[in-house]
Amino acid sequence: MKISQSKYWLFLLFIGFKSAAQFSTTIPLNKEVVSGKLKNGMKYYVLHNEWPKERACFYFVQNVGAILENDNQNGLAHFLEHMAFNGTKNFPDKGIINMLEKKGVRFGDDINAYTDVDETVYNLSNVPAKDEKLIDSCLLVLHDWSGFLSLNNKEIDAERGVIREEWRTRRTADFRLRLQTDKVLYKGSKYADRDVIGDLNIINNFKYNALKEYYKKWYRPDLQAIVVVGDVDPKVIENKITAMFSDIQLPANPAERYYVSIPENKKLDFVIAKDKEVGQMNVALAFKKKYPLVKDDAWQRKQLINSLCANMLNRRYQNYLKNGDKAALSIQTGESGISRLEYTFGLYVSPKNGQTEAAFLEMMTEFERAKRFGFVESEFERNKKEIISYYENLLRNQDKLNSDDLSMGLAYYFLKADPFLEDKVSFEETKKRLNTITLEQINAAVKELQTNENVFLSVTGSDKENVVYPTQSAFEKILAAVKTIPLEPYKESSVEENLISETLKGSKIVKEAAIEDLPNAKKYVLENGATVVLYKTALSQDEVLFSAYSNGGSSLIKTEDIPSSQIAISLSDNSGIGNFDVEALTDKLTGKNAAIKPTLNSIQEGFQGNSSKQDVETLLQLLYLQFEHPRFDENQYAKIVTKLQNSLDNNLTNDYKIFTDTISLLNSNRNVRVPIFDQKFMSQLDFNKARQIYKERFQNAADFNFFFVGNFPDNMLELVQQYIGSISSDKNKLESYKTIPIAPKNGISKSTILRDMAVPKASIYLRMTKEIPYSLEDNLKLYFIKELLSKKYLEIIRESEGGSYGVNVSSSFKRLPTSNFSMEISFDSDPEKAAKLLKIIYDQIALIQKNPSSAEDIKAIKNTVLKLNKENINKNNFWLSALINNSFYNQKIIDETAYEKVVNSISAEDIRNYAKNIFADPNVVEVVMKPKGK
Repeated sequence: MKISQSKYWLFLLFIGFKSAAQFSTTIPLNKEVVSGKLKNGMKYYVLHNEWPKERACFYFVQNVGAILENDNQNGLAHFLEHMAFNGTKNFPDKGIINMLEKKGVRFGDDINAYTDVDETVYNLSNVPAKDEKLIDSCLLVLHDWSGFLSLNNKEIDAERGVIREEWRTRRTADFRLRLQTDKVLYKGSKYADRDVIGDLNIINNFKYNALKEYYKKWYRPDLQAIVVVGDVDPKVIENKITAMFSDIQLPANPAERYYVSIPENKKLDFVIAKDKEVGQMNVALAFKKKYPLVKDDAWQRKQLINSLCANMLNRRYQNYLKNGDKAALSIQTGESGISRLEYTFGLYVSPKNGQTEAAFLEMMTEFERAKRFGFVESEFERNKKEIISYYENLLRNQDKLNSDDLSMGLAYYFLKADPFLEDKVSFEETKKRLNTITLEQINAAVKELQTNENVFLSVTGSDKENVVYPTQSAFEKILAAVKTIPLEPYKESSVEENLISETLKGSKIVKEAAIEDLPNAKKYVLENGATVVLYKTALSQDEVLFSAYSNGGSSLIKTEDIPSSQIAISLSDNSGIGNFDVEALTDKLTGKNAAIKPTLNSIQEGFQGNSSKQDVETLLQLLYLQFEHPRFDENQYAKIVTKLQNSLDNNLTNDYKIFTDTISLLNSNRNVRVPIFDQKFMSQLDFNKARQIYKERFQNAADFNFFFVGNFPDNMLELVQQYIGSISSDKNKLESYKTIPIAPKNGISKSTILRDMAVPKASIYLRMTKEIPYSLEDNLKLYFIKELLSKKYLEIIRESEGGSYGVNVSSSFKRLPTSNFSMEISFDSDPEKAAKLLKIIYDQIALIQKNPSSAEDIKAIKNTVLKLNKENINKNNFWLSALINNSFYNQKIIDETAYEKVVNSISAEDIRNYAKNIFADPNVVEVVMKPKGK
């Protein structure tokens, strides 16, 4: 059909430019990857990797997504992803899930998929790799996903309800804002009309053939890739792939896989997006740019330069905001992909209430300063050092590269031609580039980040009547004004002194003992009373994990000071340490891999930390300073309070806040020691109290137990004596926590919340708790009950009823100050179905007490438990937790054989009896939030 030139351009404006772009890279693929292309066009990538050991990941990558839907198929790419788990040629009904769960591979955790606008990716993760029959079955699943879905009409109709509820669940305030901004960001292109989840009218009413036509047209081997990464022989897997997938037929005259480009805009595109449930206002200024079709060395070099620019800008913004009263709460910058063909360089600012224009001016002024005068040599060198340190750390931890992460890297190599190199090669190439990049080139590049065309500016926030939004004209005036305002060059400041300036006296060891059941772990008591446990492992070549605890926690804090205690950690974290404020400390630690964070809960205070083997001394120096020289910056305190007040003002009537506040009030029986975040909370905040609370809680080495697990250096004990042994102590001032019961009232506590809602939705929360003794066996029984209920709710509420996207079930034991179990169940649903679904929740809890669960279900859960334990015992954090539990709870450390014996000893009758025990008159909290009038 012939159309006029003017009509042609109107047509392009509506659909966006379509391109048959073929992405490629000149960067060679990692030589360890076994790859190829079958005669039908399907590609495959197989890589041997041993983390986790004896596990493999299977990814099925499709270069198709929502952008390829016709208008009558809006949402069907995502719908089809769901159908892949509802029956295939070789796995009818829920056969895929049932087959894998029997082997301990869990739906949702290990079996999953995602649909995006331009791709669809399926994964089977953490699959036992030594089970050859299971490996073959997983490849057969991928084979069926490639073009052999059943797409049974009855299953399609059943899945409509699940998708409806996913649509409802995902319609959050942030999602609704994005729908508004996307209409402008993607104006004139198909992206503006594709949010992946789709049109509810289409989901409810599409003809079966609409889904099948999309499937037939786009699910085909020339747009698909198989990725297998794990503890497997790549050549063996390659042979299996060739044998199993080669006979899949490529359709005659396949449709062209086109790509959609976002039309260019000469003038600023501007949008204000509002929603009643949004709290914080945010402003985003984005400059749209094109990805190259060929990703070569020049592109890699440009990406590195832009990354350096963004890092240095972000560091400047942090420095700018740390002192004085600023209009901006936070400012950051960076690149973000917005389509397969385009990305943005963006600047983002969150202003204080009523100071949007001033905050935007602050952001643009510092950006203009960087463009006008450039960066300084010290900034440049520090950032190069950070990049080198990142790669060095990566190379030291080659044994802990996760198979899922590597799988996604190969997926992006197939989808977008993103280079996938060996880390050693990537490091060498990066070092070469860094050696040839000059400061002059960096300063030239920062000037090019901002463009005059293809500019997008969005303002998002609340639709409350009292919120004032600047106009487009106001922002444009600021953009013009900053180009001419007088500015001074940026001045870099640094602190050159050592982390610790004083001489440390250290402590001798006064007692040494082996840890029962873990002989290689040793306990030491130092002369200053500190107790230190060291457990050297070879589980990771360059990882050291650290934890410490002391009894007391917030139980020893006055009730009126609880709000101040809740910001004490944040205040210390944001103030720095010793003679270094937080930015100076960041600079000082450039090139170091060491981090530590204080923690405070109801009965304990302590620390969590980690480091590389070579930076353990830095970790210990930071620990010493946390005790002896913490910092408390009044400017940082003012910023924290301002952010909290801003959040409170914006979220006071937010549906989610009201829902969670109600839950908190009922779970604590309105205990004043569990304050709600409100204006009273704000009025009780006090800088001096927060500072004093920190100092009181984090003092006295004799009151702490310190734990280190990992491949630490041979002189670890000497370092511990030097730094932990120098922390001040008083052996006569050992503390314990106070037993302050915080629990729901006895019996049943219910609340129904009625709200005006943009999207009608019922949110349901149920918690059952009861004082009951803890044991490992009982904790396992509780896990079995949680898993059995989850399975039933999946089958009935999600699949049969189509009533919810998913029911979340969690369980836990709180062992101190009193021992009690807790089970929480929550889900969203159609308000009209809420009562019925809540009855199903209670009915299944009753049935699990009445009837023993099936042997098949219990066996599957046992396999999962044993599989998880086998994976966990190869991780340092497992042993760190075991040592802490041994110390704090006097919990026995058992080996894999003993653990397996306990798991296998649990019977269906044991589970039923334990369910009867815990669900006999528990305290119940039930909260339902739904729309008014429903």
